[in-house]
Amino acid sequence: MMNKNKKSIGLYLTLVAGIIAIVEAVYYGKVMYTFQPVYYFLAAAIVLAVLSFVLVGFNKVITGFIPVVNAALMASAAVWSASVMVNQIGYVISGLDGMDTIMSFIIFCSLAVAGMILNIVASFLPVAKEAE
Repeated sequence: MMNKNKKSIGLYLTLVAGIIAIVEAVYYGKVMYTFQPVYYFLAAAIVLAVLSFVLVGFNKVITGFIPVVNAALMASAAVWSASVMVNQIGYVISGLDGMDTIMSFIIFCSLAVAGMILNIVASFLPVAKEAE
């Protein structure tokens, strides 16, 4: 029997945030100093976004909780990536190095914030519409 649940805006926002996590992973590869667990956080966010799309008809509790976890994963990725870039940011602020050395990091962090915001908004929205 076919499932009569239709996908809602919350699910689509979670998927867009998952796509942003893929772009984040690409930009993080261009950052001067990287920290391996950041890739794990991003990979988990991508997998959970895909999993939410697969599980939308089966378990709305789990799919409703996934955006919250994804927002935390993206926040963790941004914070842990900043921990290894502190010296480089200080060099740029003091004028010892150019802004181009941290531009990929700035883009990465901007994408992380955008992904977090999308996930937070998605956590307040339904993931599936009930069929009538």
